[in-house]
Amino acid sequence: MSEHESASDKPRDIGLKAVRTARLERATNKHGRISGKAWLVALSAILTVAIGAWLFNDRTLANQKEDLLSKQRAAITTVGAEWFPLRDKMEATTLEAAREFKGDFVDPEAASWDFRSLPGIYLRLRVEDAADVGRLRKSADDSARDSFVGCLLRENNPTAAAMARGEADAGSGWNDQPWNLRLAYFATRVLTDDWANEVKEARDEINLRVFVQQYDKAKDNEIPLAIDIIKKAQFFLLVLDEDVPEARDLTTDAGRNAGQVTWRELQQVPHPTRVHLVDLRRNKEIVRLRRESEADFRFAGERTVRDPSVLAAMKRQVNNCALAQDVWAAIKPPAAAASDAGAADAVAP
Repeated sequence: MSEHESASDKPRDIGLKAVRTARLERATNKHGRISGKAWLVALSAILTVAIGAWLFNDRTLANQKEDLLSKQRAAITTVGAEWFPLRDKMEATTLEAAREFKGDFVDPEAASWDFRSLPGIYLRLRVEDAADVGRLRKSADDSARDSFVGCLLRENNPTAAAMARGEADAGSGWNDQPWNLRLAYFATRVLTDDWANEVKEARDEINLRVFVQQYDKAKDNEIPLAIDIIKKAQFFLLVLDEDVPEARDLTTDAGRNAGQVTWRELQQVPHPTRVHLVDLRRNKEIVRLRRESEADFRFAGERTVRDPSVLAAMKRQVNNCALAQDVWAAIKPPAAAASDAGAADAVAP
C-alpha cells in the first residue's frame, strides 16, 4: 500500500478546529456535569428536609415544655396550697416589721412558752432589704443560721465549739433548727413564675433537661422536706438589722463609695436590731424588741488567730450571742429565771 493510499483512509476533520473541540467537550461532559437546574432541585430538597426537621424538633421541644409546665401547675395546686399561705403570712410580717418600729412588746405568755425547743422558721435581713417582696426574696439568700439563734435556742447549738475552733459563722443546712426561710424559697423555686418563664425560654432539649432534673429533684426530695418542716413549724423568728455609718467604714473601697453595706459588716459593729417572734399556730406576735448589743473576746494562752476574715466572723458571733442574751433577758427577766430555777431545785429529788 502506498503512502498516498494509507493517508486517504484516515478520517478527515471537517470544520474549524475550535468548533470541533467544543463539540467533543460537550459530548464528554454531557453526563458528567450537573446543570444549574439540578443544583436548584437538590438545594430545595435539602432545605425542605432541614426545615421539616427544625419544625419537628421545635414541636417536640414545645410539647416537652408544656408537659413540664403542666406538672408544675399541678404541683402549684397541691404543694402551693400548703406553702403559699404561710409564705405570704411571713412576708407580710416582715414587710410590716421593716416599717416604723412600733415599740417594745413582750406578751406575758412568752415567758412560759418554751419556743426555744420547738421547730420554727428563721429569717434575718437588713431593714433596707425588706422594702418589698421582690427584694425580700432575693436578699433571703444571704440569711443563714447564725450565733444569735445558736445562743438563743436550745437545739443544735454549735456556736461555742465553732468559736473555739476559730471557724467562720456557723451553719446554714437543712437540718438546722430553726429552719431558714431561704431554704424554703430554694426548695419551692420550681413553683414560681420566674422558673416557668425560664422553662419557656429553654433553647433546646439539653437546656430543657436541666429544668426537668430541677423539677424532679424538688418534687422527690426538697419540696416534701420543706412541706414537712412548714407543717411542724410553730414560730417565725424574724431579725432585722438597721444600718449604721460605722458599718460602711468596714466595707471595701468600692462598696463604701457605692454606699453598700452587707450583714457581714453590720454585725461586726453595734447597731439597732429588731427582733420579732410570731406564734404561727395563732398568727400572733409574741415578742417585739429593739436592742443594740455588743461583746468582745480575748484569746487565752499562746494561740492567737490573725486571719482578718476569721476575726470578723468571731466578732459577729460574740455580738450576736450578746443580742440573744439581751433578748432572752427581756422575754424572761433574770429574776423570773432564777425563781424558776429555784422552784426546780426545790422539787428535785
